[in-house]
Amino acid sequence: MRPLPAPIRFAIDVATVAPRGVHTVVADVFLPARERMRADGQVLCCLPGGGMSRRYFDLEVDPALGNYSMARHLAQQGFVVVTLDHPGVGDSDRPDDGYALTPQCVADVDAFAFDHILGQLRAGALLEDSPAMPRLVSIGVGHSAGASITAYQQARHRSHRAVALLGYGGAGLATHLNDREKEFAGRPDAVVGEIASLVRERFGEPLPMQRRGSSDFLVGAPMPEPVHEALLACRSPLLALVGLSSMIPGASAPVLAQIDVPVFVAHGSRDIAGSLHAVPAIFPASNDITLFLLDDAGHNHNVAPTREQLWDRLGHWAGALASVESSGHGEGRDG
Repeated sequence: MRPLPAPIRFAIDVATVAPRGVHTVVADVFLPARERMRADGQVLCCLPGGGMSRRYFDLEVDPALGNYSMARHLAQQGFVVVTLDHPGVGDSDRPDDGYALTPQCVADVDAFAFDHILGQLRAGALLEDSPAMPRLVSIGVGHSAGASITAYQQARHRSHRAVALLGYGGAGLATHLNDREKEFAGRPDAVVGEIASLVRERFGEPLPMQRRGSSDFLVGAPMPEPVHEALLACRSPLLALVGLSSMIPGASAPVLAQIDVPVFVAHGSRDIAGSLHAVPAIFPASNDITLFLLDDAGHNHNVAPTREQLWDRLGHWAGALASVESSGHGEGRDG
């Protein structure tokens, strides 16, 4: 087996669309072997969840313990994989005013960054010797709050031919809300107007850093200490306006109702994302919804002992989309 591909780091100038203070966001691009880079290939555009950087998709763990890089695993299967740090997260710039990072704003900046990279890939301009991929198809992949941003991006920009939402149920987390926050359930317009105020009350700041070990309840199963350390190394400020919005039931309902492309939703068997089988109802415009439950996994699927089952299932799903479209029976638009 060939070595797993190393990523290429890119800083994208987003100053024209981002809040003041954000000049660049940072992405990693994982390319498959050159002979597998087809003109009509697929790119997986990956967004991390709350309190995590893009490195969640490429955990640095001793290979003797197994492969913990979802990005490299899928690149080895022939996909181009792009992992992106949201503005305010990881290596991307932090805005002067973190309260500007609403779900809508973050989705717009992320969409601009992905569009730039996809344009380079399609033109064969990413690297000097990159082949052109003029019919490259984009699939959005988000984990947790990153799945929420993927949904916002799709609703606002129609960036992708399909979306994969991991650890996301769309129903919120009412049990983790206080009484005032619960008053906003089912009132998406009110959430837009008051989310900054709610974040100030709960967190005191828009980009809080979670304490070490605070995500343990998201893991769902014991893991080797080096894996735990790799997960901790991905910690990053929480996009609190994004996170709290995604926790309020119904806050994203109008957004989810606009998604009319194929949807793949995966939960861990010990996830916090709610009922997997209730998910199809929140995507009334999509005629193609796939559900997958990953055994022996919590919310952070990429550290589960069964993680490669999810990665392979995601790859097969994406590959099947390509097969349907090449047969002439697929719907949708170029993404």
